[in-house]
Amino acid sequence: MSTAVAVVRRAASQGLLVWVLVLAVAVQAAVTSEFFLTSLNLSNATGQMVPLTFASMGQMCAILVGAIDLSVGATARVAALLVAGFINDEPARIVPVILGVLVVSALIGAVNGAMVVRLRIHPLIATLISFNLLSGAALAYTTGPVGGIPSEMVAAMHERFLGLPYPVWVVVALLVALGTMLTRTRFGRNAYAVGGDTEVARRAGVNADAVRFRMLVLCSVLAGAAGIVLAFRQGIGDPRVAQGLELESIVAVVIGGISIFGGRGSLLGMLGGVVFLNILRNAMNLQGIDPLLQQVVSAALVIVAVALFTRREG
Repeated sequence: MSTAVAVVRRAASQGLLVWVLVLAVAVQAAVTSEFFLTSLNLSNATGQMVPLTFASMGQMCAILVGAIDLSVGATARVAALLVAGFINDEPARIVPVILGVLVVSALIGAVNGAMVVRLRIHPLIATLISFNLLSGAALAYTTGPVGGIPSEMVAAMHERFLGLPYPVWVVVALLVALGTMLTRTRFGRNAYAVGGDTEVARRAGVNADAVRFRMLVLCSVLAGAAGIVLAFRQGIGDPRVAQGLELESIVAVVIGGISIFGGRGSLLGMLGGVVFLNILRNAMNLQGIDPLLQQVVSAALVIVAVALFTRREG
């Protein structure tokens, strides 16, 4: 039994087990629903995956260096509201507003990073503070739909190239860039070192605080990008958007085999976690499962993920 558990945990830590789960859910969905394998459903499901992929990439950056960012969802919500509110159906504003919102997202990450590395506040507490502040700021900005995205841009979000929506190709490019940074650069190797053992990394000459700060900034920028995509998909700023995104991103990362203690994990596993959650949700929707029951399933996944996919190396 112990050997079997060790094999499962090894497969989980390498990001392989989650793809087995993906295959199992996909087969079950294909058998129970004639619509699952249609090109329209697969294309829509892939497009819906984009915001969570952005947020999970960011969450992975935070977790790799031993931090968990609870403000991801609130950051995405603020970004969505700001981008829709300031564009307000004016095409000429799109580029400067997007750039401005990404800068705001980076500033949020900088505040998180400063609380963690300067004030020595635990990342969970620091980002929970940011979550509350940003949630309050979003409600102060608006309690109802605000602004708008030009209709041609909303339509472009659903157009396809080689069978996939355009935003998916942006995600692919970012995955390649982030993967290259994490595996091919000194900064990426330092990030894994800091998450694995901060003191050992410091003794090796790594500026652990700087690495953790930059990864928290990157996390918030990617969360902001998720919010921008959500605004462009919906065509309006919705104050209810991105609710629960922080929890989903954590589950996707952990199920994907990234150690919640930091220092171990791969983008392949993280992507598998995103695909698994998205296929599971899509399958439940096609089968008409009540949304409240879907929340119960999501909560159960958190328990399973923490119990099965997390383990501190001895």
